[in-house]
Amino acid sequence: MTSVLEEKLRAAFPPEQAHLLAEVIREAYDDLVKAKDFNELKSIVADLAQAQKRTEERVDQLTVTVAELAEAQKRTEERVAELAQAQKRTEERVEELAAAQKRTEERVDQLAAAQERTERAVRQLARQVGGLSEALGGSLEDLALEVVPEILEYRWGMEIEFCDRDTLPLRNGEYEFDLVIRGQIHGEPLLVLGEVKSNITESEVERFLNLVAQVTATEEIRPLFFGYRVERAAKELIRERGAVMVTTRGKYFPE
Repeated sequence: MTSVLEEKLRAAFPPEQAHLLAEVIREAYDDLVKAKDFNELKSIVADLAQAQKRTEERVDQLTVTVAELAEAQKRTEERVAELAQAQKRTEERVEELAAAQKRTEERVDQLAAAQERTERAVRQLARQVGGLSEALGGSLEDLALEVVPEILEYRWGMEIEFCDRDTLPLRNGEYEFDLVIRGQIHGEPLLVLGEVKSNITESEVERFLNLVAQVTATEEIRPLFFGYRVERAAKELIRERGAVMVTTRGKYFPE
C-alpha cells in the first residue's frame, strides 16, 4: 500500500526512487523517535533513581525515627509499669492507713466509753465524799462544841455562857459560824468565833480571818480554828494574826 509520503515523492521522482526515499525517510524518522524516547527514558530513569535515593534516605530516616519511637515506647511502658507499681503501693498504703484509722476510731470509742465510766465513777465518788464530808463535818462540829469550851476554860480560865453554832451579822450580809462561844475572862466579856475543818489550810485561815474582821461586837473577838490537821503555812499565819488552833486531840496552839 502506497503511503502519502511516497505519493508526494513520485511527483518529483520515479516510482522506485520515490519508494526508496520514502523507506529511508520512515526509517530515519523511526530512529529519531526511538533516540528521543530513549533520551526521555534515560531522563525518567535518572529521575526515578534520584527519587529512589531520596526514598531510601527517607526510609533510613524513618527507620531511625521508628527505632527512636520504639525506644521511647519502651521507656514509656517501663514508666507506666513503675507508675502502676507506685499506684499499687499507694493503694496498699491507703488501705493500711484506713485500717489504722479504723483501729484509732475504735480505740477512741473505747476511750470515750472508759471516760464516761470514769466520769460516772467520779460523780458517784463525789456524792459519797460529799456525804462523808457532811457527816464528818457534822461530827467535827459536835466534837468541837464539846472539846473547845473545856480547853478554853482550862487555858484561859474562861467562864462559858454560850456555846453553839450561830449566824452573826457582817458589814455586808451575814455568816453562820461553826462555833460561837460567849463568856467572860476575869469579868471581861469575850466572843470566840471558830472555824471547824478537817484540814486547815493557809487560804482558809486567811478567808476566815477576813470574815471575823467584818463582825461588829462590843466584846473582844478572838478567832479560833479546830480540826484534825493544819498546814505549816496556815500555822504560821494563825500565830501572826493572834488566832489560836485546837486539834481533835486537845492540843492547843500556840503554846
